[in-house]
Amino acid sequence: MTAVALLAITLLIAFVGAGLDIKSRRIPNALCVALALASFASLVTGFGYDAVWGALGHSVIALVAGMTLFKLGMIGGGDAKFYAAAALGLPLDRALPMLLWTSIGGLLLLLALMLVFAVKRRFDGPRDKKGRVLLPYGVAIFVGLAITQTDQFAALLALT
Repeated sequence: MTAVALLAITLLIAFVGAGLDIKSRRIPNALCVALALASFASLVTGFGYDAVWGALGHSVIALVAGMTLFKLGMIGGGDAKFYAAAALGLPLDRALPMLLWTSIGGLLLLLALMLVFAVKRRFDGPRDKKGRVLLPYGVAIFVGLAITQTDQFAALLALT
């Protein structure tokens, strides 16, 4: 399978994860595994085996940070695994751009939610056991991955 096709599959899986997160605030483990496999295959075909160790480091760092945030109640466990799976397809030098774009995506998501609250004067969406609003961070992760991968996608299309 070509690198372009694998990258498109990776982004499609991430898009499905974002949609599921919006709908149910859950990202299934099977989807995280599928994203990890597609991300890794995309990495190897797009960057070669030289990028594997950096991507593994990126993914491990992301998983440890994500699980720490999960333990602190700041994000869901699915979000942590979803980000780590996405990170598996990115060399270490793309870790900061991925984090930056995901953070910007999360900020825009929060602003959109605040706008909905301001208009409706209430929020009917899912809440955790403490009554806090649950944000679909899978959307922000998809945005971060898609933007971070845009230049790789364009370069691969130019080669075909």
